[in-house]
Parts: sequence; structure tokens; C-alpha cells
Amino acid sequence: MPRCQNCNFKWSWKDVMALSMKGKKECPNCQKRQYVSSRSTFWTTFLITMGFLMPMNVLRYYYEIGWPLIILAFVIYIPLVLMLTPFLYKLSNTGKRFGKTVE
Repeated sequence: MPRCQNCNFKWSWKDVMALSMKGKKECPNCQKRQYVSSRSTFWTTFLITMGFLMPMNVLRYYYEIGWPLIILAFVIYIPLVLMLTPFLYKLSNTGKRFGKTVE
């Protein structure tokens, strides 16, 4: 689980899920605003996307599985990913989008 950059408080899974939905949240311990780091956002998105697209493309091309199985795999994959992504996040004191600081 990620830790606050100010007080090193370890966030709970529930707090990190709320942070991921809004993009910013106050630390439950020190009340300083924390953001998901831009690097963490990039790598999480990359891993989620490639973790589904690459295997599905291989299965579709080589084994010719149908769209219903791909949709079923997607329906199973998304909740699993949503439960695991908070473990991949790192926190930051500043919010950045495309290299610019956002408040």
C-alpha cells in the first residue's frame, strides 16, 4: 500500500480506492493533500492495458477464440485489476498532468 509523502502513514485499501476515483485526497493521518504520482499512473495504466490486450490478441489470432470469450475474460479481468491497482500506486505531494502542476 502507498504511504503518505509527509508523514509516512500507510494508507488503507479503501482510502487508496477513493483516491484513485478522485485523483486527490487528504491523508487520513496528517490531513495534507496527496495525489497519485504521474509515473505511477502511467505504469499502472500501461500494465493494465498490456496485461489484457497482448494475451487476448495472441489468443484471438493463434487460437481463434470468439468474441464472447474475450468479453467474458474482460468482465473477469476488470474487477480483479480494480482490486489490485491500489498496491501499485505511489503518492505525491503535487498533482501533475502532462508535466504541469495541477491543483
